Amino acid sequence: MEDDILFEIIDLLDEGEIVYLHRQTKEILSYPDPQRWGESEFIDLAESVKSRAAAEPDQFIVIDPPEPRDSYRIMEDFIFTVPDEHLRDRLLEALNSKKPFRYFRVTIEDSPEYDRWLDFHDARMKEWLLEQLARVWD
Repeated sequence: MEDDILFEIIDLLDEGEIVYLHRQTKEILSYPDPQRWGESEFIDLAESVKSRAAAEPDQFIVIDPPEPRDSYRIMEDFIFTVPDEHLRDRLLEALNSKKPFRYFRVTIEDSPEYDRWLDFHDARMKEWLLEQLARVWD
């Protein structure tokens, strides 16, 4: 599958969307995950996407966002590639906090490793997404 489609899906998943992918046309439909954003605000959009997908049930694949443990593992794996011991310690501290995702993001955004993190994250999310698609693709 083309990288532009994969990275569009990854961006939507990172934003907390549930994504539907049409098997043949590669059309992408999405709506905010009610587990993350609450159901009431986006119910019309969710119903619209679900009804469009239901019109061709054999053609749409549903892609849920990664489990928190998968995202946590990606951050943890990245930390062990960071050459700066001080930054590595700060990132480990962030992961061990009550809000690991938030504190990791704040710490990495303010570091010289931010661009490398984005590249690492994209590569790992692409691997994860390809694994998910392989499980459901005919």
